[in-house]
Amino acid sequence: MTVRWPFNSKKPKHWVGINLSTLTPSAVIYSERGVVESVSFRSDDGITALERWLQQHVTHPMPAVLVLDDADYELLLVEAPEVPDEELTAAIEFRIGDLLNQPVEETALQAVRLPRDAYRGRMSMAHVVASPNNVIKKWVGWAEQNNLRVNVITVPEFSLLNILSINNINDGIAILELGPSYGTIRLYQQGALYLTRQVEVGLNALAIQADSATSQQPEESNEPLLLDEVEFDDADSDFDTALDELEADLSTDVVDTYVGFAPKANVDTQQVDNLILEVQRSLDYYESQLGMGQITQLWVMANNIDLTPLVETMQPALAANIEQPNICKKLRQIDGIAMPVNDGDINDRITALGGALAYAAN
Repeated sequence: MTVRWPFNSKKPKHWVGINLSTLTPSAVIYSERGVVESVSFRSDDGITALERWLQQHVTHPMPAVLVLDDADYELLLVEAPEVPDEELTAAIEFRIGDLLNQPVEETALQAVRLPRDAYRGRMSMAHVVASPNNVIKKWVGWAEQNNLRVNVITVPEFSLLNILSINNINDGIAILELGPSYGTIRLYQQGALYLTRQVEVGLNALAIQADSATSQQPEESNEPLLLDEVEFDDADSDFDTALDELEADLSTDVVDTYVGFAPKANVDTQQVDNLILEVQRSLDYYESQLGMGQITQLWVMANNIDLTPLVETMQPALAANIEQPNICKKLRQIDGIAMPVNDGDINDRITALGGALAYAAN
């Protein structure tokens, strides 16, 4: 979802991407040279800790991109009317009233059409981001109180697209983000979001603890939109039914042939099985129902928690190349992207970074 406010078209020296997640609130201050400052906090620190950091580091009005928390919006998948793209949001508004948790007139909407090749060209579909007006007003007011001028409001699904773009990733890729209670898998290709699903397996079920994080929380310096599962319109085949049909075709060897974690890794192997099946279901749906090619890459992420044993276990069971990307290292390999010398892995700030990159692209 993109909500724009007019401001001076000349870019200032610095701008900031803000991830409003209740689990990992974070911020990345960016310039034309690259990342200037960044920070992330845990859920028990909350947005209050982020506010204190902003007060120390944002001493004059600074343009900002806000990325909403999962609980602040709904992401729907509906059939798109045949209208010009600039009229798409208005046309869909009259179709989705029954799908929203509040009246449509009290909702900020943004529709994004899926590429024409989705669903083998049989139908035109669109993602619709819906956020209550009072949520948008709350965060705009919050930004103003923290010396921020809101330029764009977006959501994690589209923030992550900017990370893929700057890394020149155009082939089919899946990003699996694991939180404490659940995960989210998102499938992209050629700069477009094709599918997003909630996975009912999280770090707690896998018995992967946050104390295995590879980097420490930053010390404060004294220097100056719950993601719902995608919903399908009645015109589309039911997602769960299609997945059940696909699952019936999957070989049971998928779960029987991979090697489990070493005993020293305290995990629930049955939950790992479940996670692999959930991922496989999504990849098969992407290929057979959406009519797209095979996903060749899978990024598995959980902020800065070390997922090496999980990656090594999942790899034999899936055809895609699986990695836990080091985003900081990838950025250092891109010409013209500077990173602070003392900055470690920025994986726990990837959503905020994607927001900052959204401003850079404008």
